[in-house]
Amino acid sequence: MPYATDTDLLYWEPTLFKSAATVSQRLLSGAGDLSATTFTLTSGSLTGLPIEPQHVLTLEGSIEGCYPIISVDSSTALTISTLYDNLFPESAAPAPCPIGTATGLTFAIRTFWPLRELTSQWINSAIGLQDAIVLNPTALRSPCALGTLHLIYSALAVGAVDPDPFNARAELYKHLLHQSLRRCILELDTNADGQIDDLRSLNTLDFLRV
Repeated sequence: MPYATDTDLLYWEPTLFKSAATVSQRLLSGAGDLSATTFTLTSGSLTGLPIEPQHVLTLEGSIEGCYPIISVDSSTALTISTLYDNLFPESAAPAPCPIGTATGLTFAIRTFWPLRELTSQWINSAIGLQDAIVLNPTALRSPCALGTLHLIYSALAVGAVDPDPFNARAELYKHLLHQSLRRCILELDTNADGQIDDLRSLNTLDFLRV
């Protein structure tokens, strides 16, 4: 599983799921109504789709923006929230914050899961985890998000008439990725007993270009 979620990307780029839609994977789109934190689909169905908490719902109409999905409540209902720090705490249930009320909104649910997974695989390779289990995977959340953003902007640059702004953004996120990884200290379980066998600092790694 990827170390970062789609919601993690929003903390860096709040409009990403709209501005970089061309390099995302669309899971569902249609129309719906919003009441505080409840979004009800008036077209389309969530049944059988891999939509889950920490995916992102993009809205257009009288209310616009990209909002974290807190829960999938039925085949036509979602709980969403405005974004704030620690929206998804590790030891408690999320507390969604109301967005507003509107009808006839256009929505799309998109994901960058393939790029998040690719970044996570690259991190594992760079670290040389082999058969070790990372017991504190949240330590790699920020590096994964930054690496994913690097890939997103690199992909946007390929199809752009003027690729320079996208390439500059990609280089920025690559730099931030390497800085973030060098601050990581991983707790590793090397024999699958659930105990910490090794503490590995990543501040001495040599990184290849993503």
